[in-house]
Amino acid sequence: MGAEHHRVLAVDDEFASLEVLALLLESEGFEVLTASDGEAALALLANVTVDLLITDYKMPKMDGTELCLRLLADERLSSIPVIFTSATYRQDVHRPSNVVAFFSKPLLFVELLQQVRGILSAQVTPPRA
Repeated sequence: MGAEHHRVLAVDDEFASLEVLALLLESEGFEVLTASDGEAALALLANVTVDLLITDYKMPKMDGTELCLRLLADERLSSIPVIFTSATYRQDVHRPSNVVAFFSKPLLFVELLQQVRGILSAQVTPPRA
């Protein structure tokens, strides 16, 4: 299944990082939604479905861990796989069960895209809400 059939939500409080990630994913054919923090991401997810969420680990208002725990607590959102990114923390951060990968910043885009494709190729894309 092509990338154009997959919707990814990117969440980061650093606008430049979010913009670069969104442009990268869009250039590969993914539909990309963006949010500047966990609260904004949850607000978006109240109205749309996504196949993958890529979130910064450390953000104001609601960090990546809290966002993941909120997803797990919602039956409609609990199956969304999550990729953590962080400039501050490393691989050994606490990861909720829906976190499938961790990337340190600066991101290695080739590796990130390989991981995204691998995660999404294992999914059956549900009908869009």
